[in-house]
Amino acid sequence: MYQTKWKDAKREAHYLNRKFFRVPKSNLQIRLRPLVSEWGITTETNKKKRYIVLSEDFPSYSLFRSVLAHEMIHLWQFVNSHDGIHDSRFYSWRSVLGKEGYNILESY
Repeated sequence: MYQTKWKDAKREAHYLNRKFFRVPKSNLQIRLRPLVSEWGITTETNKKKRYIVLSEDFPSYSLFRSVLAHEMIHLWQFVNSHDGIHDSRFYSWRSVLGKEGYNILESY
């Protein structure tokens, strides 16, 4: 069991952002919350600002990294005015991120 650490989430998110996504830092907000039916979500505030919510616990560090990468794809979609859906644009990241050890699935 991996208990999500804020420093790990921040480090991984900034690494992914620098290497792949390049979303403005003001859009790169992460929150850790107890989640029941999912490992992570990308959501928005009532002011239309997007942020990533990650579970406080994961079965493994590897799953934590992959879920964060999955949600970073959605954040990139929203920042670039794309629908945040699992379409060909979303899956185009699968091979790129797979080379870095991230397993991008439709859902977790």
